[in-house]
Amino acid sequence: MAVPLEQFITDYYVKRTWIGFFTLWVLWGLVYAIRFAIGENKKPSPQDPETGATTSDKKPYPHHSRLANAHRVLFENTLLLLSVLVLNTFATGSTRAVMILTWVFFGFTVVYAFTEIGVDHHFIRLVFNFVFYGVTLAIGGLAFAHGF
Repeated sequence: MAVPLEQFITDYYVKRTWIGFFTLWVLWGLVYAIRFAIGENKKPSPQDPETGATTSDKKPYPHHSRLANAHRVLFENTLLLLSVLVLNTFATGSTRAVMILTWVFFGFTVVYAFTEIGVDHHFIRLVFNFVFYGVTLAIGGLAFAHGF
């Protein structure tokens, strides 16, 4: 028998789950603000006034800015976690297990975001992305197993 939504969202573990999501959202917002405060998007003037020559300060791979990668990780994982938590909440699914998985997801996301700032390696991305995929599949599976 399904638990009424009002009773489900007042559960201790469900509250802690959404606190985990909000903490991830705050971290994403902080990196979003820092990204613009540092000013990685400085663009040179299109033309040098003294020589009349066009200048170019473009990096060979401008989309590989490390802070932008960390922002992308936090943004994508925030949306990924939001989608499965909404599914679990509307399904009035699992409580304690989803809370634990949410905080595991948060911890791996923080480690991955700071890893993106320091290290640029495709294998690390692959491993972390499989971890995130597995955790979100587990949360979604718990939503269907204990909810709907």
